[in-house]
Amino acid sequence: MTKRRAAFSLPEVMVSLAILAIVSVFLMDMLSRQTKTYQVVDQVAEAQTNLRVITDLLEREIRVTGFMVPEGAAICGVDNTDGPDILVVTDAAVINPTSQIQNDLGIDITAGYDGSNLDTLTLAGDGTVDGNPFYDIDGDGVADVDLMQVPGLGQVGGIIVSDRNNPDRGSSCGQIIGGSLVVGGSTIQIQVDYDFGGTRSSEPLAALAAGSNPQDLVAIPATVYMVNGANQLTRNSVLLAEDVEDMQVALHFDLDDNGVVDGDPRPAPQFPPFISNAEYPGSIPGGVQYTSGSWDHSTLREIRLSIVIRTRSQDIETIENPALATNTFIAMENRNAPAGPADGFRRRVLTMTAQPRNLGRR
Repeated sequence: MTKRRAAFSLPEVMVSLAILAIVSVFLMDMLSRQTKTYQVVDQVAEAQTNLRVITDLLEREIRVTGFMVPEGAAICGVDNTDGPDILVVTDAAVINPTSQIQNDLGIDITAGYDGSNLDTLTLAGDGTVDGNPFYDIDGDGVADVDLMQVPGLGQVGGIIVSDRNNPDRGSSCGQIIGGSLVVGGSTIQIQVDYDFGGTRSSEPLAALAAGSNPQDLVAIPATVYMVNGANQLTRNSVLLAEDVEDMQVALHFDLDDNGVVDGDPRPAPQFPPFISNAEYPGSIPGGVQYTSGSWDHSTLREIRLSIVIRTRSQDIETIENPALATNTFIAMENRNAPAGPADGFRRRVLTMTAQPRNLGRR
């Protein structure tokens, strides 16, 4: 007797293959979507983590700026409407408060200050604000000066210039040019770039007015925060974070010492974030810009800083279909948003407000 062998018929095989193909396409599509979602979520999480780390550091340094130096030198920077702002705060690390009875420490400038483009400054003494050097600039293991210049590591700090006797002249700031510091004898020399390597220039000090106190210019070691053309936030020329698209700064000067932001154009009641052409320069699009030489920094009470960070790459779906692009540049404070189509970058913004502890209490 012939035994019959069980087998699939051709139609059954074809139906099975069709079902398998449909399931495979579905699974591949699901995996592809999960991969795209993971990449977006991962990059957004990274951006948010970077924001927290950046702002923690900035908040600490803003709060201690002006420590034991003239109040007029507590802050400086450049307010840009078509690019990221530059923030310069005093370097509190260089000051040893032990046995100090002076609260307006600084390195005397004896010659060379102009406040624009490049200066070669001659500084009196040993290049320290308190007689105790902090930075080792020649790598011999012994601290030399309070001015940061470590060319081998790419680190160069900045300075803030102020008139110790006339804080109403504002402040002026620039970045030290690496390799320019010359130490010797009873003075030191250093080159300062007030354009910060580009066209974003700090303001020189206001002219000495009639009846002012005698001029007493001092240089204060400082820390420079800026965003370069590669969307990198740097601190003293050293990379701090990638994919930072913008940094904007606005400052509250309480000119009448009443504890209120006067000149807020909005009707009462007024709530943060405050905006004002009278006491909050840099806060209103098309309004008054902050210029470091025009404000008495001893009246500074609050600094508001906004950082915009974006994902490393665009959403894959947007790259595949540009019509899906919905994200655009986020303009904060008085920044003008650049023209351009929507893209696939995911952006996050963090705005922090800090009050410098060392101002207004002397």
